[in-house]
Amino acid sequence: MNKGTIQGREAFIANLSSRLGRRAVQQTAPAHPYCGAPDFYKALRPTTEEKIELFIESWQALTGKVLVVEEAEAKEKIAAWLVETAKELGVTHVSRWEHEGLKTLGLDAALIEAGIGVVPWAEAEAGEPIPGETVRTVPPLPEGSVWTKRSELLQRTERCQLGVVWPDYAVANTSTLVLQCAPDRGRSVSLLTQILFAVFRADQLVYRMGEALTEITKGKASPEQYASSLNLITGPSRSADIENDLTIGIHGPGKVYAVIIK
Repeated sequence: MNKGTIQGREAFIANLSSRLGRRAVQQTAPAHPYCGAPDFYKALRPTTEEKIELFIESWQALTGKVLVVEEAEAKEKIAAWLVETAKELGVTHVSRWEHEGLKTLGLDAALIEAGIGVVPWAEAEAGEPIPGETVRTVPPLPEGSVWTKRSELLQRTERCQLGVVWPDYAVANTSTLVLQCAPDRGRSVSLLTQILFAVFRADQLVYRMGEALTEITKGKASPEQYASSLNLITGPSRSADIENDLTIGIHGPGKVYAVIIK
């Protein structure tokens, strides 16, 4: 195969250089003194309160809503806010991770009392009910739908409007939730639902993304030790076409809620 030749390269670069206000084309590559975050940034150590305030500021700027609660009041206040949110948005079914922190809060009981169905992310044998699922009829799938070929749990989760998760970490300066999937923590709970409801402790807040990634990779020597999926959620799903027409919620939840337990 014949190699091509570049024509007009020098003239093209000279034109770019002049538009940048440079008298001549730079002959040496610019210096790159930093690898990753600069040292002064890594040295920043905000307090827990400062990280909470920063997360709230960034999350609300993205139209997300936040509730901060003391641990002693967490069970009552989080359940009340979840039920209030679900009723306000017309939610009939909620999917949630099988996370001990979420089960301790007793959210299922509050939802059931409000007449809202719950689908925990827990696999069941063929023909058996999903463990912990409330006895409330889940709307049937349309006849001929490709979803009928999926697992029963995935079918039920797809018909839930709100997903409840407990992130591994939350990044304060970008208000990003870091979610690693697992057999009891399906990625579909945060991707298929229209509304995301995340609960986490204040001590899970890190200042910058690098801190979260350092913790996730710590002690892992082979690919098999990593989760099959790592989701980074920063506010509602946003997507724009070539004409920059913005659409909210097309690739994930369009509304996001976060609860921070102090």
